[in-house]
Parts: sequence; C-alpha cells; structure tokens
Amino acid sequence: MEKYMAIACGGALGALARSMVGEWVMARLGPYPFGTIVVNLIGCLIIGIILGAYLCRPDWPQWVRFFLVVGGLGAFTTFSTFAFELLQLLTAGDFGDVLFYGAVQILGGLVLCAIGMWIAKFVCA
Repeated sequence: MEKYMAIACGGALGALARSMVGEWVMARLGPYPFGTIVVNLIGCLIIGIILGAYLCRPDWPQWVRFFLVVGGLGAFTTFSTFAFELLQLLTAGDFGDVLFYGAVQILGGLVLCAIGMWIAKFVCA
C-alpha cells in the first residue's frame, strides 16, 4: 500500500507541476508547444539525476523512487502530448517544425538524461 500511496502523491504533485511549468512557458513564448518541450526536457534531466543517484545509493527506500520517478515524473512528463502535438504539426504540413520539435525532444532528452546521470555520479563520488 505504501508503494501506491507514494505513486499517487507523486503523481498529484507531478501533474500540478506540469501544468504550472507548461502554462508559464507558453505565456512567455507563445502558442508553439514549447511548454511540452520544456517539461519533457526537465523531466529527462531529473530522471537522470534520480536514477543515477539510485545507482550510487541502492539502499535508498523504494517508496522514494516510486514517489519521484513513477508518480512525480510519470505525471510531469508527457509522451502522449508530445505525440499528439507532433501529429498536429505533421498534418498541418509544417515539416520543418516536425523535425525541430521531434529532434529537440528526442535528442535533447537523451543528452539531458545522460547529463543528469553524470551529475549524480559526480555528486556520489
């Protein structure tokens, strides 16, 4: 039961954080789906840090990982929104935007996840 409570609480906080960050970004940068880009890239960096730290500290309680990763980041990041927005750009014929939007999230996500794991390894050393 502790596992599911941790996931639910993390999910609630992650969803609120996603909404707030996404709206904040969109209010400043306009209607292009930059909110989703920023949220997903932040999530990639954070998951790299958290899971990298778990590799250094496997004795941390499991509920913390469920709270932060499964609940918090599961609700914070948004692959389904990414796919929908990418499809909207594709059906609108904005092929340059499709490439930009997809590449920034996929390549940027990989790079930031790796940076996050490097940060965790550096801090744990």
